[in-house]
Amino acid sequence: MKDLYLMRHGQTFFNQEGLVQGACDSPLTELGQEQARQAGAYLKERGIRFGPLYSSTQERASDTLELVSGRTDYTRLKGIKEWNFGLFEAQPERLQPKFRPGATSFEDLFVPYGGEGVNQVGKRVLVTLTEVMEQAGAEPVLAVSHGGAMWAFYLKIAAQALDPKVRFGNCTICHYHYEQGHFKLAEVIDPLTGDVYECE
Repeated sequence: MKDLYLMRHGQTFFNQEGLVQGACDSPLTELGQEQARQAGAYLKERGIRFGPLYSSTQERASDTLELVSGRTDYTRLKGIKEWNFGLFEAQPERLQPKFRPGATSFEDLFVPYGGEGVNQVGKRVLVTLTEVMEQAGAEPVLAVSHGGAMWAFYLKIAAQALDPKVRFGNCTICHYHYEQGHFKLAEVIDPLTGDVYECE
């Protein structure tokens, strides 16, 4: 069994301003930088040491990874970049489509506007992370991605339902176990509060 720590980036300017941020990018705020340092301290205190490091190709993720790990020897992967929200990019979040009744994601609501559907995002993240974990050795892997992409991935592989109170906030870490081609979510960690939601 191998361990993957899949983490969301720290707070960005667009997060702070309530703007949709998917394919477009914005820098980490000072708070976002501090969140990343805090997450790094949390992992270090618990003795979690990483082998390979990965980041999405977006600045907010790579900057977070560098602050968390103190390392620059990582690989950028397009496959774990954020969901593309099409024409809603950089627009106020309140303008986004609303979930359909009973839905757990935006499903295909962005597709007519040049964006991606949840299955498309989940599949590319799954394919990418499967390749990563197949190549990984015994040391845990750390990958920094994005809230929407992480949720789409979770929905793609979910064998268990998450508590609805669990949120993938800034710097939240999803700890997955990988074995024989399958991912299972072991715990969701909020390093900013120390809260841990056990999934197994």
